Amino acid sequence: MASGQGFFLEMLRDTGINATGIEIDQALAEDCRGRGLKIINASVFDWLKANQIATYDGIMASHIVEHFYPEQVEEMFALLGSVAKPRCRLIILTPNIANIRRAVGDFWRDVTHKRPYPVSTLKELLTRTGWEIIESGEYTDRKPSIIRSVSYWIRNTLLGRYWCGDDLYVIAERPGRK
Repeated sequence: MASGQGFFLEMLRDTGINATGIEIDQALAEDCRGRGLKIINASVFDWLKANQIATYDGIMASHIVEHFYPEQVEEMFALLGSVAKPRCRLIILTPNIANIRRAVGDFWRDVTHKRPYPVSTLKELLTRTGWEIIESGEYTDRKPSIIRSVSYWIRNTLLGRYWCGDDLYVIAERPGRK
């Protein structure tokens, strides 16, 4: 979904996994195709509504939910359920608004962001649309030095936990037998 610049699709391709991305931005889709990636140039909602066959073993929804309002996210989760095979895993990654850097700047720099989603809201929307929650938490790919880790611990202890993971993730699974 919303494959953007195609980095995740490239990783999958390089490991031998056949994957398809959906991207509404025509220029991004064409760039990805030019690099040999399989991209469908369409709205996620339009494509999902037109393809109601359970064909996918796994779905990655990275940094997309924050671009929609709750009703739309709930609809997207329901539609994803219709293209997911039984036991399909859905991974959602979204900015962590509890992280002070995200809250005061990074999140709101993108004018297409509608609202942030805490894990509790994502879990509720997923459950309402028939997904089972497997795991959730915080994620960051930045590894602080020991000195910075200590300074974060001191700040978090004194001021509250505002220097935490950059992103939140939820892993859900479609019930059923394979």
